[in-house]
Amino acid sequence: METGRDTPEDEPRRLVSQALDTVRAVRKLSPSERAALVAAVHGLGKSAPELSDDTAEPSERARKISVSMPENLSTAVRRRVGRGEFSRYVSEAVASRLEADLLAELIELLEEEHGEVPEDLVTEAEAAWPDAE
Repeated sequence: METGRDTPEDEPRRLVSQALDTVRAVRKLSPSERAALVAAVHGLGKSAPELSDDTAEPSERARKISVSMPENLSTAVRRRVGRGEFSRYVSEAVASRLEADLLAELIELLEEEHGEVPEDLVTEAEAAWPDAE
């Protein structure tokens, strides 16, 4: 008889669904909202970098910084995007890496609290979103 309550066997499926909802929500965040998320994760005792509310959205204030990178890498970026777009390209790459790091930290937190996601659910999620990385 169905009671409408989740059973212990339903817990991993529910957690995967919540995690996927979270991933979708993070992808929709503005850079300022992502910065707030970083601060929240940092507040949980994780090693996320601290960011202020003035992070990299084109309409927001930018701060000039100096970054060293291999010459062949900077040359490849310049060839790809041109001189005037170099900073934007690097900023977008850093934002993408930050998002990936935050998602990895979220996964770590969820696994610490609830255990690893069963392989059959991972396979099911991969089949449902074949284009996801």
